[in-house]
Amino acid sequence: MTQGSPEQVASLAAATGPLAGWQGRSRQVFTLALVYTIGLGSMAMVGMLSPLTAIVARDFSSAPAAIGWTISLFSLPAAITSTLGGGLVDRLGPRRVLLLAPLLLALADFLMIKAPTLWLFDFAMVLAGLAYVGVLNGGAAMLMTSLEGSLRARGLALWATYAPAGFSAGLLLSAMIAQWADWRIAFAAHGVVMLACALGAVVLPQVASAARRDGLTPFARLKMGLSSPVLLLLALAAALPNMISYGTSLVAAGYLAQTRGVSLAASAGIVAGAKIIAVLAGSTVTGALLARRTAPLRLYFIMAMVGALAQVLLFFPASPLALAVAGLMAWIFAFGALSGICMALLPQVAERAGGAGQAAGIVNQFVSLASFLTPTIYFGVSGWHAYVAVAVAGLAVAQIALRRAGVMARGGLTA
Repeated sequence: MTQGSPEQVASLAAATGPLAGWQGRSRQVFTLALVYTIGLGSMAMVGMLSPLTAIVARDFSSAPAAIGWTISLFSLPAAITSTLGGGLVDRLGPRRVLLLAPLLLALADFLMIKAPTLWLFDFAMVLAGLAYVGVLNGGAAMLMTSLEGSLRARGLALWATYAPAGFSAGLLLSAMIAQWADWRIAFAAHGVVMLACALGAVVLPQVASAARRDGLTPFARLKMGLSSPVLLLLALAAALPNMISYGTSLVAAGYLAQTRGVSLAASAGIVAGAKIIAVLAGSTVTGALLARRTAPLRLYFIMAMVGALAQVLLFFPASPLALAVAGLMAWIFAFGALSGICMALLPQVAERAGGAGQAAGIVNQFVSLASFLTPTIYFGVSGWHAYVAVAVAGLAVAQIALRRAGVMARGGLTA
């Protein structure tokens, strides 16, 4: 029994669930806006805590390194359970998952505000990490199965940006609040937004779970996903740009401060601001081009070349600050495009790889594992030659992987 095309599933989604009479483009735009907001909120927690490390450590009478461990706990569930989490989304349906995830994030906010000890604060971060697994898989599955036509390509390209945009938004929010108020206010505000998102999720379209559509067991669906070479190659093409982007974010602020003579605070502000603007621009332009039937594999190649050149401009020591910042902006733009292309290609691959949630889970598992390895790679090398070499090698492998996936898909790799 087949699952049906994404368009058929989207039409079914629009006709079921609360407010079934509300159909058409307006409901799909609402779904995209709400799901993206939930995605921003899930990643904002890490961005909020990052500049507050010293303040929170002082309140708990601990070392800043202990709060660094707290931040790392957020990524732990995704690194371990993304693939299984994708299967759970297919079993429960993305709407249920997107109802529960904001509630779990709000509970994590409450525990972080009230935590009398660091271990409870750490536990709250693990809860937030579990919610994040639901968001990254449930959000992608909801957009794949509820959006139609050009809006789906645009929406999935935008979805690829929620993590860097959410991190930067949280970074700027907490840095602003910490100047005049208790750090807990930032998490209280975040909790209120997440509760509002949970209320909004009630009217998300009800997509039938993959288990009901095809009758496959979770193990059979997992086997389909893991035995799909096209999906695995697409996951690799998505993971490597994410690794390079994460690594660039880790070292760029310190590198610019060291080589360009600006303060670390100013350099961090440049990186955060550039990330929000450029990554949204990259995904928006990519979504528009894909909606106009631009060949995605050709576009990926062009953006990979832009990204490689941007890395040289950013890290080449002789580049003036303005040119280095331009390189940073160009890299983040290219990253938004590369990630957006991979997400826009996912629906067609998911049809033959066990379902939307399972496919998203496998892709996110690759991304999570690459992110887990990134600090070791980037902090294990030094010098602009090494940073550029890592980026160029990663982009080359990603390009080869996507090209191979296109050949194996025999023309079926389209947005």
